[in-house]
Amino acid sequence: MKKGITPVIAIIVLLLITVALAGATWTYLSSYWEGIVGKNVQVMDSYCVAGNTGVVLVRNTGTRMIGTSEMTVINTSDGNPPTGGVWLDLNGSAITKVDPGIVVKYSMSCNGLCLFRFLVGGRSMTASVQC
Repeated sequence: MKKGITPVIAIIVLLLITVALAGATWTYLSSYWEGIVGKNVQVMDSYCVAGNTGVVLVRNTGTRMIGTSEMTVINTSDGNPPTGGVWLDLNGSAITKVDPGIVVKYSMSCNGLCLFRFLVGGRSMTASVQC
């Protein structure tokens, strides 16, 4: 007499393996998707004020709040943070977070043509200001 598992038990084991793989795939893809759409910004506009201050308008197009410490700004001409860079709301008050859908200003010193890269959530946006 041959010994082995019955077809019913074999089907149950295969279904459990399938459910486990589907759960693992769902967990991975949902965290991956949240990383893509959770923290994302869009550069709306850039302009010069008083001939020496560059202003870049940035909107949080993601689904999560972004702290200003999570938004890295790099001066692409020398690779350093911009001089005098500060995050402001549209009224000119300093801020520490940006809620989804909100537009904020990044103000920094700028003389001549200034090129900046904004890094948020693994993505980057560029902006240029002519002062």
